[in-house]
Amino acid sequence: MHKRNPIIGTEGWAAAIWLAAIIVFSAALPSGAFAAQQAEGQAAPSTSAEATPTKIHELLALLADRGVQEWLEKQGREAKNAAGSSQETANGSVSHYFNVRIGAIREHIVTLAATLPDLPNQFRRGAARVSMDLGNRGRLKILLHLALFVGLGFGLEGLFRQATGKMRRHLDTLPMETVQQRLRVIAERFGVAVGFVVAFALGSIGPFLVFDWAPLFREMLLGYLLAFLVTRVAYIFSRLLLAPDHELFRIIPMNPAAARFWCRRITAFVGWFAFGWVLVGLVGTLGYSLEGRQIVAYAFGLVLLAVALEAVWRRPVAPNESAATPSPAPHHLHHLGRGARNTLLSVGIVLLWVLWVLRAMPSFWLLLVIIALPLAINATGRAIEHLLRPSAVGGTAAGPPGHISVCFRRGMRALLIIGAVAVVAWGFGMNMVHLVGQDTLLARVAHGVLSAVVILLVADVVWHTTKAAIDRKLADAAVLGQANTDEARRRARLRTLLPIFRNILFVVVITVALLMALAAMGVQIGPLIAGAGVVGVAVGFGAQTFVRDVIAGMFYLIDDAFRIGE
Repeated sequence: MHKRNPIIGTEGWAAAIWLAAIIVFSAALPSGAFAAQQAEGQAAPSTSAEATPTKIHELLALLADRGVQEWLEKQGREAKNAAGSSQETANGSVSHYFNVRIGAIREHIVTLAATLPDLPNQFRRGAARVSMDLGNRGRLKILLHLALFVGLGFGLEGLFRQATGKMRRHLDTLPMETVQQRLRVIAERFGVAVGFVVAFALGSIGPFLVFDWAPLFREMLLGYLLAFLVTRVAYIFSRLLLAPDHELFRIIPMNPAAARFWCRRITAFVGWFAFGWVLVGLVGTLGYSLEGRQIVAYAFGLVLLAVALEAVWRRPVAPNESAATPSPAPHHLHHLGRGARNTLLSVGIVLLWVLWVLRAMPSFWLLLVIIALPLAINATGRAIEHLLRPSAVGGTAAGPPGHISVCFRRGMRALLIIGAVAVVAWGFGMNMVHLVGQDTLLARVAHGVLSAVVILLVADVVWHTTKAAIDRKLADAAVLGQANTDEARRRARLRTLLPIFRNILFVVVITVALLMALAAMGVQIGPLIAGAGVVGVAVGFGAQTFVRDVIAGMFYLIDDAFRIGE
């Protein structure tokens, strides 16, 4: 039970219950009884006035009793649970849920259609509001001030560009052959990009905040300045990731034409979204109705839809000549052609806009995750492989990916999956923090499933990281070198022992992960462990000679008691 402050809680409960009693009594009192009480004279009111302080004191003293408070809370919970169970019984069917959702969608569409004829009137009222608050040339003044502050932002950014010109030219000459060199150059370029953003923000928004403006003028101008800042951030960091003019510094591998294409599309999409977001908020300030604001937002969403569809169908073909890191399509799309993939993406994007207009937000977020998650996993995996690729020395093949690259790639994949699950849960209105603290069946199932997913993802990262390290060692030991030397014998032992260790590690990781996942989901794993122990003992007794020979053979190879082939 939640504990309240003993002083504040008593006073709050007393005041709330007392006011509720007065309101209920006043609402339930018939008008005829009130007229009869007025006709009786002043005797009864005087008696009531004399008794009121005593009764109030008794009521407050009674409500201050902890037992009374607990009883009231218990009664409230029982009433709430009874009402909730009756409501679930009445409305818990699937058909009722879909009937309610279809009715809400139909009502929303009808309301939007009824608002469309009134939208020009709302536009005129908004324009009149701007003219009344800012004058007849208010919009022109906003545009002039916006151009002035944006120009100041670009001016300060240009000064920063000149001040850092020598450092940036030095960055262009740094070597990027090893992983450490690449990460250092990328980190320094990231710092320069942050400096450009800060310079633009200080030059544009900084001078604006110095002056005192009229409320409406301040809100409109600040909103547009923030939209310009968001667009500038998208442009600077898309150039950092894609580097259309410097293939050597490109984080996500692609050809220069594709880098320029996606840099422009990302900037256009984010910029239009930012200005649309600001404009929808401003039309609300100007007196537009809720439905009017929604129509304006849907109209801006159509432009975003057009930008996304154009980007899907006109995107450059992924090159095969990508030097160090090939960029194959996801495995589940290998059997689909380019036209089929474009068609599926286009249908998904259009369906996203339709679900948004119909206010089916749970389905919207679920479909968005289904579309964006594979693309995000593919892009981050390619970027990590490109940055952490081992350097080829002396023209030799790089070999399998290193364990650090695999760890980062699988770790980012796990984080993206967990983030996608959180977004879908939020879209369906599930507060995971609040749900974990409850002791209901749904809360226990949700907590167990999420814990099991996290455990399996961690096990996936551990297994693939160790497997990559073992595969790397096996690749290094593949070339024995000069025969009958200690180095050749050591590599031969590694080629024999490491696959055995890899298989044993796979069985251990899978077994432990499955047991932990079952335990997190509430399954009693004690009988499973006991049964596995009994089976292990039986197998051990039955195959003890075989097990002894395997273990003894491993130690013979480690101690170099025998050589492979003898």
